[in-house]
Formats: sequence, C-alpha cells, structure tokens
Amino acid sequence: MRHLPYFAETIENITVAMGRDAIFPCVVNNLTNYKVAWLKEETHSLLSIHDKLITRNYRISLSEAMDKRWTLRISSVQESDTGWYMCQINTVPMLSQKAYLHVVGVKLLPESPVIMMNKA
Repeated sequence: MRHLPYFAETIENITVAMGRDAIFPCVVNNLTNYKVAWLKEETHSLLSIHDKLITRNYRISLSEAMDKRWTLRISSVQESDTGWYMCQINTVPMLSQKAYLHVVGVKLLPESPVIMMNKA
C-alpha cells in the first residue's frame, strides 16, 4: 500500500518589519517521489520546485532538510512582499497550504525632512 505525503505542521501567518527576514517552513511527511513547490498566490509566481529556485528575486532563498522541511526565506522584506505564500505538493489532487505575510513599518527616505517641534 502506497502512502501519500501530508503536511506535518501548519504554516503560520507572520508579521515582519520592513527590512527584516520572513521565514516560512513547510514540513511534509512521506514525500517519496512527489515534489514540493512554493508560490506567491496573488501574482501566481512560481518561486521554487523541490530543491530548485525558480524566481530571479535575489532576496528569496530556499533550504531543504532531510527531504522533509522546505523553508522559504525572503530577505529584507519590502511592502511588495505582502501577501499569501503557498506550499504545495504535486499529488492528484494537489495538496496545499498557505500563510499570509504582513509587512509593517515605513522606511524613511534619506531626503525626507525630519521636523522636530519644541514646546516653550
């Protein structure tokens, strides 16, 4: 009897300050010959397939441990990184789970004036 893969842990939504790193672990048991992929849902962007990084975004990286933990890392997050990220397994039907990245904080531009007010 063949056992299908399954998610061993739920991916959690995360809130990250702009400029920090976001980390999404996807833990899969019984992967056998199936493949894991990461996607950004809103843009339908394929980020990785198994251990191959597809995106050309230099801030995105993937690490894999013992064919079980597939970790997506987004370095120095920007406002445009906000959204849903999906980890999927190529079973039939496809298995997937997703989590939301909320980026908070505002970067001050170097030319932005800082106004200080003194109360007399």
